[in-house]
Amino acid sequence: MEKQTETIRVVATQQEDAGRETQAVEKATVRADIKAQKVAASLGVRLLERVSLETKMDLDAAAKRVTARAEAVYRASAFSQARLDLRLVGWETLKQFLRKEFAARWFQFRFKRLPGPEADSAARPVRRALVAGHFSIPGGGGTFGDIEAQEKVCEWLSETGIPFDVASNFEDGIDGVWLEQVNPAEYAIFIFVCGPWYPQKAIPAMLLQRFGHCLKIGVNLTVAQPGQAGFDFLLARDNPNEIRADIAFGRKVEALPVVGVLLVERQAAYGSRQRHLYVRQIFEEYLKTAQVVPIWLDTIVYGNKVGLQSGRQFESLLRKVDVLITNRLHGLVLGLKNAVPVVAVDSIAGGGKVTAQAKALGWPVLIPVEELDVEKLAETVQMCFERGMASELEQTHQQGLASIDRTRAEFEKILQDFNRPESL
Repeated sequence: MEKQTETIRVVATQQEDAGRETQAVEKATVRADIKAQKVAASLGVRLLERVSLETKMDLDAAAKRVTARAEAVYRASAFSQARLDLRLVGWETLKQFLRKEFAARWFQFRFKRLPGPEADSAARPVRRALVAGHFSIPGGGGTFGDIEAQEKVCEWLSETGIPFDVASNFEDGIDGVWLEQVNPAEYAIFIFVCGPWYPQKAIPAMLLQRFGHCLKIGVNLTVAQPGQAGFDFLLARDNPNEIRADIAFGRKVEALPVVGVLLVERQAAYGSRQRHLYVRQIFEEYLKTAQVVPIWLDTIVYGNKVGLQSGRQFESLLRKVDVLITNRLHGLVLGLKNAVPVVAVDSIAGGGKVTAQAKALGWPVLIPVEELDVEKLAETVQMCFERGMASELEQTHQQGLASIDRTRAEFEKILQDFNRPESL
């Protein structure tokens, strides 16, 4: 009986120790996350304090500099003493925090030192509006929905006959003016469009102060507190008193053609004849400027990059694209099988299996790597859009099935010969 009691006491003690260790790790993880934020904030502030108003710093380069220093501090700090793996506290999360935090601090550093509205504004248009939003602030996290809401407000201003400028951070691809470079006296109306609005935070407060002489209108905002949130007029998307439909819902957007993109990175069997990196570069350069919707695809079963789990899923998605560009043999085959025009690129100098398969199927749209450039790729994709390639797809379908029938006949003959008594 005493032995059983002692055993129970030992087990209970071990469980308590394990529980304490788990709690210690959890507490250490929380402390690590807090420390990570403090490191990010302090390094960002110290770096910005040394940047003069005249300095034009590339944000990406500056953020890399800050993150490199933060990582050094991070690795040498108490985290290692607590034996915490960087993955536990999320180094990727820290880097994202650093990038956003640094961009926001840089904006505040510049913006709060700007002079006020110039007094001499007699010759300037007095009814001009400035349209701003989270897309105006570096690191502000503008979304496609924010941009569509901004475009809807600009539509209304145009229809009303009021001239306007859009404030852009130029990271989100919006043409406009720098919010920190405009003279507030040039504007009589300040409009902040879309997203959450926190009037108590630094940037909203600075914006309202800097454009305090303007008619201030908040449009399509989510505001947690009742009242006008610092605006003269607030057309809230939602607040404690009212809800409205998001104005992005009313923005008409013309559909673009959809291009599937399927790449293989290397084919070791071809050795020094491989040109896959060059092909990827051309594809990416084309997609940067092409007015298309790229859908990246992957045929790998295990660890599929786009989350597909079966060939059925892959082909169902493939049927949604208007044209497929690929350097994969099975991209060519499965695209044509599903009646999708394929721009096939052979990444092998002198031709490889993609060229051979295009010939076997009778498909004419093939670009050898020696002839590939952005212009050639763009022209070929556009040709497929315009022509639809219906007759070529039908011819390929017939030729491919005929070839498969011949292969089947040969396969069956092999089995028949094997089953003959004399072969047994």
